[in-house]
Amino acid sequence: MLVLFAFAAATACDSGSEPTIPRISSAKAERDVIDGKAQLTSTISLTFDREWNLADVNLPFASLFELKAPQADGTEKRILARTAEPSKTNTRLVTLTVGSLVPEGTKLTLQRRAFDRKATGVIEAEVESDLDPALVLLASEALAITRESFYAEPTTAPLDTSTRDPASMRVALAEHLEARRESAETSAAALDLYDSIPPSVVPSPKLRAALAALTGTFAEPAIASLLTGDNCTETPAAAVLFQEPPGSASLIARVTWDRGARVVSINPFAEGERIEHLMPILAHEAIHCDDEDGLYEEVAATAFDGFLYLQLVSIFPELAQANTRVARELNIDAVALINSGQRWPESIGILQSPGVELALPLSTSPARSFAELVALAYRQITETDSPTEPVAQAYADRIAEFSGQLRGDAFDLVYLDQTLALALDPGVLAAAIVAFALTPA
Repeated sequence: MLVLFAFAAATACDSGSEPTIPRISSAKAERDVIDGKAQLTSTISLTFDREWNLADVNLPFASLFELKAPQADGTEKRILARTAEPSKTNTRLVTLTVGSLVPEGTKLTLQRRAFDRKATGVIEAEVESDLDPALVLLASEALAITRESFYAEPTTAPLDTSTRDPASMRVALAEHLEARRESAETSAAALDLYDSIPPSVVPSPKLRAALAALTGTFAEPAIASLLTGDNCTETPAAAVLFQEPPGSASLIARVTWDRGARVVSINPFAEGERIEHLMPILAHEAIHCDDEDGLYEEVAATAFDGFLYLQLVSIFPELAQANTRVARELNIDAVALINSGQRWPESIGILQSPGVELALPLSTSPARSFAELVALAYRQITETDSPTEPVAQAYADRIAEFSGQLRGDAFDLVYLDQTLALALDPGVLAAAIVAFALTPA
């Protein structure tokens, strides 16, 4: 009897007690991606520590949530939830949608009166995210060049006649490899290659050094393509040399054919440029083997040379300050790469990034992405497609292997946009941003 009385009393007491207010066990934010395109919105999954019932507060559930997100500049941004939907299958889960990216360290609060209309205060939780405040900034905004001279009329690099001396350029190549911290094996292979390149094919010691310097990079297949018959012509290049590109005195470089063998003409105004400025040009031109050139091929070739150049800038930051004719072209392309990226806008890319209206803020270029910038430079090309070139595919395969991606078509711009983004080391990107002195536009 006493036991029954005690149970009844306890039951009566429980029925009059305050509603149980749960705690948030976890809060995880994910950037929204629609049809392979990153969005500037997020979905947050909340897990509570127990089942609960909503109180009748005559307010939308979403209005009871608030987020305070840390920003890259040290400030906080207040974010409100657009929707808050309890799961229909799990009474402990709630899904929030918000209209911005949510970085790691964001503080989420939920008013306690959501569960007890008389309660005050909030329930707090820290949100987990794969984006930190710096990455949110990179994914949300374009970065602009602050150096006024960046878009100024370029100069012609002065020619140091000592660079025509084979011994001097061998020393320069060795110093370049040392700065890259290449292994003794890679350095020896590059120097041996330099010694073996026929001057009859590559007369300039500087071009021989720049070609040999591709050893150990993803663009190494360019070497065999130009110096052997391992290419679509089945014959080595007839010449790789400084001479005015046939048909255009303004082009930096161009591939033509002499009795079926390629001739890579590099404009004489580039002879004074650094090895590091010539390496991307050679990597680019080696791609062009057949005479079918489509716009996607040019976009991909320029993306590959830009990918290589960003790595060089991270090692030789002074490259970003040069305003010579080749350097300026490479620097502009590099900034456009940084401001592009459809799937991973916080890295680099080819296609337009969400939230970016101009790939080159503060310039006169109307290009919204790296791909558009290249397309504007090659208005004369009317076809978009062309057969995938073996050297470009070799580049793409090496880059995909490095980033753990599956093999894809090197001229598929969506594939390339994602693969380059995932392959670029974040440290390289950070170093390039510093070298170019980029700031939010």
